[in-house]
Amino acid sequence: MTSLARTLAAHCFHPVISPTLQFGCGLIVDLSPSSELWKNVTADHSFADEIVRQATAIDAEIVIGRYAEQRLIYQDKANFSDNQNRTVHMGIDLGVAALTPVFAPLNGTVHSIANHQGDGDYGPTVILRHQLEGITFFTLYGHLHQAAHATLNIGDIITAGEQFTAVGTTAENGGWAPHLHLQIIEDMGTNKDDYIGVVDPAELTFYRNNCPNPNLILKRSDLD
Repeated sequence: MTSLARTLAAHCFHPVISPTLQFGCGLIVDLSPSSELWKNVTADHSFADEIVRQATAIDAEIVIGRYAEQRLIYQDKANFSDNQNRTVHMGIDLGVAALTPVFAPLNGTVHSIANHQGDGDYGPTVILRHQLEGITFFTLYGHLHQAAHATLNIGDIITAGEQFTAVGTTAENGGWAPHLHLQIIEDMGTNKDDYIGVVDPAELTFYRNNCPNPNLILKRSDLD
């Protein structure tokens, strides 16, 4: 465990969405190649349809996509055409309704604001910069509703618990079902307003260290 991961594990944070949702009854989706979910997917019943069916069956308040999970759902997306080996998801997905408010988990400043349009991309994206016990790191929020952070500017101070954006619609978020992609980044490297969220398994050791598990912030017991 890195110094950042140990530090995050030792702290508590404000929920990034309503506590009722963040800690509510959740469907933790298995999108790995060996998942039982794929047995129910047909030409007329997509994996997104199957997720809705499973969530409805248990009255889930939130659908959760796992960290460091290998997925084969990206290969038909234009955003992944440059590297078909990118299959490992480095954030946690919080599947909630479009326009759900998003809150800062801890104090920070706005590092970047962007709109990464394109099939399979992040859509509207905000990255916050934080300092905690002398460690600088970043949190990335993808698939957002652009109008919800229209007045946000780079350098703005955001306090813990402050709403600074909201979850986006499918029409604006890269073509995905509405959800928040949350990712922790220790070192942005040369990246400015974007950071890779799905990586090549050959590079997983580096990205696991640089992008620790977002559940260190979320604190859901069923994701440990």
